[in-house]
Amino acid sequence: MLDKIILNPTDSVTCPHCDKQFAVKDGLSHQLIEQYENEYESMLLKERRELEKTLEKELERKATKKFQSKVDEMQLELQESREEARKQKELVIATRQKAAEQAREEAAAEAQLLKEEIEDNKKKIKAFRDNEIELRRQKKLIEAEKEDLALEVERRLAAERGTIEKKVSDAFTLKEAEYKKKIADAQKANDELTRKLEQGSQQLQGEVLEMEIEAELKRAFPLDHVEEVKKGARGADIVQTVVLRSGTVCGSIVWETKRAENWSSKWVPKLKEDLQRVNGDIAVLVSTVFPADITDGIAQYEGIWLVRPDLVSGLAPALRTVLIEAQRQKVIGVGKGEQMEALFDYICSNQFAQRVRSVVESYGQMREDLEKEKAAMQRLWKKREGQIGRISDQIMSVCGELQGISSDSVPLLDSVAGLEFADDDADS
Repeated sequence: MLDKIILNPTDSVTCPHCDKQFAVKDGLSHQLIEQYENEYESMLLKERRELEKTLEKELERKATKKFQSKVDEMQLELQESREEARKQKELVIATRQKAAEQAREEAAAEAQLLKEEIEDNKKKIKAFRDNEIELRRQKKLIEAEKEDLALEVERRLAAERGTIEKKVSDAFTLKEAEYKKKIADAQKANDELTRKLEQGSQQLQGEVLEMEIEAELKRAFPLDHVEEVKKGARGADIVQTVVLRSGTVCGSIVWETKRAENWSSKWVPKLKEDLQRVNGDIAVLVSTVFPADITDGIAQYEGIWLVRPDLVSGLAPALRTVLIEAQRQKVIGVGKGEQMEALFDYICSNQFAQRVRSVVESYGQMREDLEKEKAAMQRLWKKREGQIGRISDQIMSVCGELQGISSDSVPLLDSVAGLEFADDDADS
């Protein structure tokens, strides 16, 4: 039972002496009230702790009871498992005993079989040993016979070795001579084939050069008669007959082409003979090789003209001009003997050769400059063409924009848009 009275501070109490009622808080001091409040709070805290302990014990009791139930179940299961394990162990022991008995029986049977096999192997080994002894005896006999045979063969070989070596040596000598003969014949045939191939290649290159010179002369001098000497016929490669527009024949130039690796001194005498055979006036040898003492591309050599293939286009006009001038002197007929002789001497002089060389070199330089100028003009024309095209595009764009803005109300723009700008062909 509680020994404390809980009062509400607002409750009223009656004084036992004067019977006057007043509030509890008015009759008690503030310090006393705080003391009662602290005691009350301590009492409540104590009761709450006791209640918590009681509840904790109750929960522990219930948990212990529940856990004990689980433990009992687990012990029962453990007992059942132990019983099952005991039965399994007994079964394993019985199985092991049965397997051991069966293994003993099988081992006994295998031991019996092994014993029988050993006895059989012993018999076989004895038979093998007997056979080995017999084989060794036969081997000794065979080796003795082999030695006797080898000795007999060696004797026969020794007797016939000389004859065999002689036969082999004779046969080898014949074969060696035969092979050497075949190799020499093959080398000779190869050299002949190589010579023919080189000759054919040089001949083909010479024919190509001849065709180029002939085509160049025909293109440069369409009035002249440029004739190719037939293959196999005696004479030079090309005979150029100089003809004026009036049909007057002024003379002939004999052209011989050579494309080779080395200079031949036989070319000049042959060309002179060809010149006399056709009654020509000037002989020209177009060659890719010159004598060692000639370094220029054009030169006079032993009464003929030597020229490189790339300078033919410069020499031909000069020689043609000489023949035309000689014909003009013949027509005039004044002092013709002396003048013709002087003209011929001039043609054969170093001065004329130097002038022709200068003309040809100038011709080559002018031709090179012309090609450079043509290339430069082509680039300039392309640049102008691009500029004109851009101007045309800009004008057409402006006209189109103006027509769009004016809604086609400017008639002059229609005529401007319809103009065609002159192209490069019209300018040229």
